[in-house]
Amino acid sequence: MKTKGLVKKVNPIEVYDSLDRRSETGPLRPSQLNILSDWFCNRSKNKDNVIKLHTGEGKTLIGLLLLQSKINETGMPCLYVCPNKYLAEQVKQDAKKFGIQYVETSGSRELPEQFLNGEKILITHVQKVFNGLSKFGIGAKSLNVGSIVLDDAHACVDSIRSALTITVNKEHAIYKHFIELFSDDLSLQGEGSFLDIRDGDYNTMLPIPYWCWLDKIDEVTTFLASHKSDDGIKFSWPLLRNMVKNCQAFISGAKLEISPYLLPIEEFGIFHNAKNRILMSATTQEDSLFIKCLGFGVEALSNSLLNPEMKWSGEKMILMPSLIAEELDREAVVDAFAKSVKGRRHGVVFLTSSFATEEQFKQLGSIVAKTDTIAQNIESLKSGHYNSPVVFVNRYDGIDLPDDSCRILIIDSKPYFDTLIDRYEEECRPTSDILNLKLAQKIEQGLGRSVRGEKDYSVIILLGSDLVKYVKSPITQKYFSLQTRKQIQIGLDIVDMISEESNQLNSVSLLNNVIDQAINRDEGWKNYYIENMSLLESESVDNSLYELVKLEYDAEVNYNNGIYDQAIKKMQTLCDSFSGDAQEKSWFQQQLARYKYLNSKAESIKLQRSAYLNNKRLLKPNVMIPYEKLSYMNSNRISRVKHWISNYDCYEDLILSVNHILDDLSFGINSNKFEMALNSVGEMLGYICAMPDKDIKKGPDNLWCGVNDKYIMFECKNEVLETRKDINKHEAAQMNSHCEWFKSEYGEMTKCEKYIVIPTNHLSYHADLPSDVKVVNRTRLSRFKGCIKAFFQELAKYDISQVTDENIQLWLNTHSLSEREIMSIYSTDIKHQNS
Repeated sequence: MKTKGLVKKVNPIEVYDSLDRRSETGPLRPSQLNILSDWFCNRSKNKDNVIKLHTGEGKTLIGLLLLQSKINETGMPCLYVCPNKYLAEQVKQDAKKFGIQYVETSGSRELPEQFLNGEKILITHVQKVFNGLSKFGIGAKSLNVGSIVLDDAHACVDSIRSALTITVNKEHAIYKHFIELFSDDLSLQGEGSFLDIRDGDYNTMLPIPYWCWLDKIDEVTTFLASHKSDDGIKFSWPLLRNMVKNCQAFISGAKLEISPYLLPIEEFGIFHNAKNRILMSATTQEDSLFIKCLGFGVEALSNSLLNPEMKWSGEKMILMPSLIAEELDREAVVDAFAKSVKGRRHGVVFLTSSFATEEQFKQLGSIVAKTDTIAQNIESLKSGHYNSPVVFVNRYDGIDLPDDSCRILIIDSKPYFDTLIDRYEEECRPTSDILNLKLAQKIEQGLGRSVRGEKDYSVIILLGSDLVKYVKSPITQKYFSLQTRKQIQIGLDIVDMISEESNQLNSVSLLNNVIDQAINRDEGWKNYYIENMSLLESESVDNSLYELVKLEYDAEVNYNNGIYDQAIKKMQTLCDSFSGDAQEKSWFQQQLARYKYLNSKAESIKLQRSAYLNNKRLLKPNVMIPYEKLSYMNSNRISRVKHWISNYDCYEDLILSVNHILDDLSFGINSNKFEMALNSVGEMLGYICAMPDKDIKKGPDNLWCGVNDKYIMFECKNEVLETRKDINKHEAAQMNSHCEWFKSEYGEMTKCEKYIVIPTNHLSYHADLPSDVKVVNRTRLSRFKGCIKAFFQELAKYDISQVTDENIQLWLNTHSLSEREIMSIYSTDIKHQNS
């Protein structure tokens, strides 16, 4: 039978009705109808659209229908891009189910004809599209397409950033060359840190100063070009080779990272020049990075397509066990839930931030997913294999665990940024809205792994004082979406409700009773949740952050294009915008100093000095910075302890902060976190504290000053493995150097107790240390932490605002934290090796 003049459907709703779908598929959902209708009637001609829907509202089908509509209308190539292979396979399965014709990339260099001819949608993943050797072409050779969809767009952006970053490990020739080329410059940024990097410390990293990078740009570019075919560089080099001077570099004990300040997204013509660009994300996600990384405008983000009828989706019981009972700390909950249980009727899943705890989970009976087993582990859960809990490491997106595959999701500790640039920004800009939104977004991505639809439900347990403090604190809670903030509040209300039962049951039984209410579908819980979530009201969009990010983006575009006067003007406006936030202002001052360096080195150095003096985590300029000595102020130690306590409104908030600090004061923890925690411990115990190695890039890691100008100095080697037999020559040399530094700054006669925090108290035969240096090992550190916690637990019985000087002095003495005892009983003598 011939059909004459058949007109293809363009309205996506009509497209859906015309598909040869499987019988299991039903009509479009109301939320899908709303989005598709709004797009077709009002947005289909827009170059840029952002679609935001709750998990389970059918974003995938919407994206496929929009592309099919565009194919039917224009006959131009259209592609659907996922953040990874696993999700691309899921989209292909959905396309088959709904009868949508698609093609996929093969192993050859040629793209499918049916895609190029605008006949079928190409479904692929982001790594195939966004790289310097992309078969879709780059620059002027880019393929011209009609429409492109980025599904889970935030994860796609992370992948694009990774594709545009040169990353090589410490064994690579580039790493070895750069660490020598910039050795003096890096040492200036931190003598101790640079020595640790030389020693292979994974967690210690330093930025290569922009002025050194620019001064040596010819040698840098030539050397990179000579290795352009090497792994770690070949996929990014074609995009970065003409903009190396506009890149930043960071080096750690494990790797070197080089990335552009501004992603050259325009080089990917398939995206940049597409007639229609559609980004899809969850309602819980903040979208300002679409401006900074993809060049989207403020208007597209401010007018996202969303379903106004649905303000929340799915049921999440968010619990923080440590708030129910202090003994329900991380170790207790992991021990209770990470065990293999025969006959378990639902999946138990852990999301953890690091492989450091892998062995602990394995010993308890959990399965730790690896890169090559993730798909298999997910399918195993979906197939009903629930006996062994499954642990996913640093996987907060791209994992879907609906229904019984995960009824208990445990997020173990606060996520961390794993790229060196993000770690540097986190250290320099702890109050930054952008970074806090990124962190909150990562946590929310984790929260969404186990609730994948409107009727899905899960108990979500938050572990680790760092994560609990971040989620609970009003300062950081504001960065979460309205839906998540309400779910957190419901969880906090549960804590208040069950506090009366805490004396009748042991804490683990109490926690299990609460969990059972959700899993066994208790009507009282279900109604309580629905009633509270139904109170949510729409939240107005605040464009102020978008405008600031757009200004930063425009400034960097001007700088890249050599329009320096406009770049400087815009960056100065950004500096002025943060007049009340010294850390943020100094961050942008550093960018302004970089902009000025090529035209006026003197003015650049002046700006950099000003930025550094306001924020010692920034780059130290190559000029003399006077060291400000620590000295004890007129206030006594007791008043300083009381002042620290006064920062908290109640005992619960105070002990949460104490636990967070003490958790970070642990062997194996990231050295930066450990040193910050040790600094906080000094302050909470009434000392004046500094971190010379961080602040002035010289001297010990931590320095405390007490009454009568008595000093305590710490060199921290908490990441040294327990298996290490002795303190090596390099570590002893560092300690000796810092002892000499102290003498030169404070004088030969100034009293100073000297400690090295390290697992072993045996000194290598080839090393030497002064006789008055002592060791704080794991046993002594654990005792110290226990006494600190016991001291602050004394406050549980009091109104913390009414605690007297006598109380504090008594408790300091009781818990061996007096001026006479401090540190001396928490250390041990060094044992010298004979041979």
